[in-house]
Amino acid sequence: MNLTESKVVELIGKMNSVSGSAIPPQPPILEMFNIAMDEKMLDYLLAVGTEPHTVAELEAIYRAQGHEDWEAHWKQVLQMSFVHPYSDTQRHLYQLSPIFPGWVEFFTAGPDDPKRFAVLNKFMEFWGMLKLMNRSPMREMSDGATLKAMAAGDPPKVSTFTVQPEGRNISLNQPLESRQEVLTLGSVYTILERNKDEIAIANCFCRRYKKMSKGELCDLDIPQESCVALGAIAKQLIENGTARPMSFEEAVAKMAEFEDNGCIHTTFHNHNRANEEEIVICNCCPDCCLLYNGYRQAGLSKLYARSFFSPRMLDESKCVGCNLCGKYCPTGATYYDKAEKKLVFDYEKCVGCGQCVHQCKFDVREMAPDQRDAFVKTRLPEEAI
Repeated sequence: MNLTESKVVELIGKMNSVSGSAIPPQPPILEMFNIAMDEKMLDYLLAVGTEPHTVAELEAIYRAQGHEDWEAHWKQVLQMSFVHPYSDTQRHLYQLSPIFPGWVEFFTAGPDDPKRFAVLNKFMEFWGMLKLMNRSPMREMSDGATLKAMAAGDPPKVSTFTVQPEGRNISLNQPLESRQEVLTLGSVYTILERNKDEIAIANCFCRRYKKMSKGELCDLDIPQESCVALGAIAKQLIENGTARPMSFEEAVAKMAEFEDNGCIHTTFHNHNRANEEEIVICNCCPDCCLLYNGYRQAGLSKLYARSFFSPRMLDESKCVGCNLCGKYCPTGATYYDKAEKKLVFDYEKCVGCGQCVHQCKFDVREMAPDQRDAFVKTRLPEEAI
């Protein structure tokens, strides 16, 4: 399918604008759209634009283009995740999905399908280009754009959350709000509690790609089914067959399992703004996931995340030099320096995921409340891990 390129570029701009993302119309991205849709769908999504609409309004747009098969078309739009509910409180409204984070993850997380695999492959081809783009002055321009956004007060697109700092023994029949106040922001369980009636789990598109392209599973044994959706998004993904429903109790158990294996609970928010409601908990890892693996591999991939905790030293003399903290830290913010025989910690690289404390067997550190917007600049190519 050869779509009109100028129209595709226009749609890319519209999808980027609803989230503040900047996925450029590079050849793999253009090819991705050619795989995913035909000219009829392209024209429809352009007509929908960036404003939220009711289903009746979306139907009127479609019929105004001279089409009659609305039910089949609407089913396809939802199955392809081209639109999503505007917010949890305004579910009657739908808005165009951003490309990433958004449409790509939701669509490619669905059941095995050649079109899904082809779209995912093209997106990963684009992501691989970011390594080649990590050079001056592009690196400085990319980091500078984030610094400018921070200065303007723009929130990050994601947040990192921990399990409870004092442990994971919770009573499932008790409201989590009754626990210590420090948990009200930074605990992933609090998010699950708020959405306990609408939780779904789907395939992680990053781990799916690793298995698809290399025939390998996650090095940290985090399963492919590990992307947790919440609220209105969960409902849509369940209804279109992308995800399965999950009880609050199962979700809590999954989070504990993922945490033990080394995941970083990275939460994406509505409209990709960290001051809005959480919609997805991506249980990321440094091995598979674009966000952290892209940073470690020195792609043009800085990290900007809202964080609620940071590690605080309790007793460094208890450190035995096992370097589990360094193994599981996604950014290289902490590790054991064998030559100097001491722990190293770079606060500027810390995103507050809590893995250094969680994996430690000797109570060397604890996670302390520390809400901030953490910005970790793009690695230099020679710093790739």
